Amino acid sequence: MGISLTDTARLMRLARDLIATNSENPPGREADAVRVLKEHMEAHGLACREVGRTERPNLIISSGGAGRAQLVLHGHLDTVPAGAREFWSHDPFESEIVNGRLYGRGACDMKGPMAALAEALIEYSKKPQSSPLLMLATSDEESGCMGAEDVALSGQLAGTKFGVCAEPTDLEVLVGERGMLWTRVSAVGKAAHGSRPETGLNAINVCMDALRVLIKRGYAYEADHMMGRPTINIGTIKGGIRINVVPDQCEALVDMRLVKGQKPDSVLGEMRDRLDSAGLSERVSVEYVFGKPPVKTPPDSEIVAVAVQAVRKITGKTLKLRAATFGTDCSVLQPKVGIISVICGPGSIEQAHQPDEYISVSQLLKSVDVYLAIARHFGT
Repeated sequence: MGISLTDTARLMRLARDLIATNSENPPGREADAVRVLKEHMEAHGLACREVGRTERPNLIISSGGAGRAQLVLHGHLDTVPAGAREFWSHDPFESEIVNGRLYGRGACDMKGPMAALAEALIEYSKKPQSSPLLMLATSDEESGCMGAEDVALSGQLAGTKFGVCAEPTDLEVLVGERGMLWTRVSAVGKAAHGSRPETGLNAINVCMDALRVLIKRGYAYEADHMMGRPTINIGTIKGGIRINVVPDQCEALVDMRLVKGQKPDSVLGEMRDRLDSAGLSERVSVEYVFGKPPVKTPPDSEIVAVAVQAVRKITGKTLKLRAATFGTDCSVLQPKVGIISVICGPGSIEQAHQPDEYISVSQLLKSVDVYLAIARHFGT
């Protein structure tokens, strides 16, 4: 298998055009990337419809044909900011190809993979199939999957059974992902002169006491060898205004990654109970910032078997099923729409969000054949 030289040029042109279209989030500039993808797909006779907010749209593309699609190929068009240019050897928006690697912000996360999905859909549409194939391109995935939320609310994917999320996995097949709970821990003290700290109450000390109560021991979960253990990370902490003032405010942001048996609301409730039991709840509050549950696709489901077979056939890889440590739109599309997905895409997650982000061109080409093999299974 393998796409022709003409198709390779088409794939690379779209990948480079998408990378060159700045869609950093924040602030979220996905509308321009949606326009680039929409024009490309409509030029090949594919039907496109925008869903969600006008300023930050999502795009659903169909191969056409009768019946309801069993499968949707999906990913996102926003990227994290490129950051300081001095850390890049290659301009993040020039989409340079050097030594078989395509460089640029979003090369692997995930404009390169999105171009591969588009190419697979174009190829799929060339022959009559018994079932149409859908492609979904979302906005705002990097800041909370709000684009996927808009799509779920629209009902446009109702009845679609399976999905392939093209996040970079080196073409490994992942069958779930950890959930997430972000919280803000806020402590209130009493200001005083730095030379007389005994007359005040140091909010930084209070916040540190609270954090010890919150993270010293873990939160109950169900053992699952694919998801592993939950994690807790204090991402930021800030408090005080001057070195010679006892601080009366302190705030910390805590990032928890959840696994099987944990839900954002129940873990948040336990955090508050711990503060109350420690006598800290009058001075310290825990505020919900963002959360989503862990999701897992049954390893014996049809989509898993088909994806594994396709990857083995195209790449020769022997796969060991596991779950993603990072988050994807699957955390919305699975519980809210009922789409059972695998995560499988070209590129390495180790390159995502990094200066000189890149994707292997050869792996990008192989991914098209993987997606086509999966799509044709469900199309026939």
